[in-house]
Amino acid sequence: MLSKQKVQSFRGDFAKAVAQLEKQYGVNIALGTIRYDENELRAKMTATAGSKVAQPSKNDFRVGDEVWIDHKRVSKDDRFKVIKINAKNIKVTKIVPDELVGAIMTVSPGLLIKVG
Repeated sequence: MLSKQKVQSFRGDFAKAVAQLEKQYGVNIALGTIRYDENELRAKMTATAGSKVAQPSKNDFRVGDEVWIDHKRVSKDDRFKVIKINAKNIKVTKIVPDELVGAIMTVSPGLLIKVG
């Protein structure tokens, strides 16, 4: 019978076992959300070629930094300026050359990339 404790233990043991495979094959392996019932557990595993890319945190940004947002719904040509750094997220406003546009968005730091 599977319990929440056993599933959490499984995830930890899985991470240890996967570390060797990542090194051996030069991939980055991520285990998604684990769904389980009393008899089985299911999860999505993704192996991506290349080494791990460090996720940026809010400490990597300062007010006034120019950034772009790495998201499928945001154009790669749009530039943003950091206006406030909150506990978990960062507020940005869209920049048009030489002027600010009033659109303010709250974005996770993991989606931001510094310009230049």
